[in-house]
Amino acid sequence: MDREALARSVIEQLGEPSARAIHARDGREHHLFRVHFASGERMLKIPRADGLADPFDPGRSSAERLLGEGVAISLARGIPVPGNYRVHETEPVCATMEVLPGQTAEQALERGQLDEATLARVCLQMGRTLAALHSVRRTGDGGLLPSLDGEGEGHARLLHLDFHLGNVLGRPRIGAGWEITGVVDWTCARWGPPEADFVEMQIGVFIRNPGARDAFIAGYRQVSLRAVDVAEVERRAGLELKKRLAIAPDEGGEARGYWQSFADRF
Repeated sequence: MDREALARSVIEQLGEPSARAIHARDGREHHLFRVHFASGERMLKIPRADGLADPFDPGRSSAERLLGEGVAISLARGIPVPGNYRVHETEPVCATMEVLPGQTAEQALERGQLDEATLARVCLQMGRTLAALHSVRRTGDGGLLPSLDGEGEGHARLLHLDFHLGNVLGRPRIGAGWEITGVVDWTCARWGPPEADFVEMQIGVFIRNPGARDAFIAGYRQVSLRAVDVAEVERRAGLELKKRLAIAPDEGGEARGYWQSFADRF
């Protein structure tokens, strides 16, 4: 079944066969559609049949990942997230949520809208946003969200673990700034050490643009008032790159040379 037919099937199961669906984008794990339901426009998230498994727990089901995403979104503080998030027992399971404004920072970069200085301002805001997320500490057993490194209660923080330009929505702001309008795709969320949440940005942006990392860490420290263990960030990123290159030696595109050089340090 192609993705449009899949969306149509799921929408019919939701009881609104006449709702109009527009394909938004595909992630590595899910198809995303903007759907005009009778009650208003919402995002529809459907697991891909060929989607990647949870990188931290390949045996975790699609339903568990979507339910965990809903928990993470409900716990996030001071961060714009998709509101009214709901998981539906359709076949396959799906989730619906409010539509957030803006475009991803990745789209803005690909369209040439972010020069080096603007990218640094985006990273400054992203660092502040991540620090706000990390203000949420784990209590008890952590509920539906698993722990990444087995840290004890009170030490582990709420992590997004797929925090990169493609999952942060925003728009230009008067005065040459950048306003973050949403953080999306929380299916990898877990409890763990804050440095683990820097890895995707280290791999995707900082490895070629150290100045962006300086801005990101500056923004993070403005909110968290804590130092970032850069050596630990690089260690985790190096190990992740070694794993990815071992699985898919050609992955990385233009960044592959940077990836290989960085990974070789670990």
